[in-house]
Amino acid sequence: MKVREVFKEVFMGCNMTNAVANDEKVKDIYTLQKDSIEYTNIIENKLIRKRISNDVKKKYFMSDRDIVVYVKKPYKVGTYRFNNDLEVIIPNNFIILRDINMDLYSFIFVTNYLEKIGIDKYVKEHGIEGNLTIGDIEDIDLPDIPKEDQMRISKLINSINERSSIYSIILENDNQIIRHALKEVIGDNSD
Repeated sequence: MKVREVFKEVFMGCNMTNAVANDEKVKDIYTLQKDSIEYTNIIENKLIRKRISNDVKKKYFMSDRDIVVYVKKPYKVGTYRFNNDLEVIIPNNFIILRDINMDLYSFIFVTNYLEKIGIDKYVKEHGIEGNLTIGDIEDIDLPDIPKEDQMRISKLINSINERSSIYSIILENDNQIIRHALKEVIGDNSD
């Protein structure tokens, strides 16, 4: 089954440079960058905080079970699994897969399949050198396996991805501690 048959919507993220400014609606939001995705998770502390005064359509904000695909090499696929009040706008260097057919597929399974196998396989088979298009993503074949089998491995995958993202946060914290210690020793007070 193709990606286009599994999701109700597949579309590009928001082009923030073309958004209409509205000074009455200034607010802080978060947005993605390629490095915001690690181990198919969108990492909260790697989101970019921005102040915007643009009217952005609701469809460009991250929703529950959305899958995003970074269109440039290295292609990355991620999802945001944690519910909180962060407003995250998905920029136009990402393709958004929304409203998965949950009767057929687990979003954790699809996210990991696309990241680890599906996109690489498609890129090699079609000789793609540059950016991925919506048509490319929609044309990727997903394995036809029972949902029960997907759910069985999704629990394992989810645990591994969660552990990996926590490890990533710990490593980043360690880097900050080392940076602070070095600055303390050399007497550098700048940030």
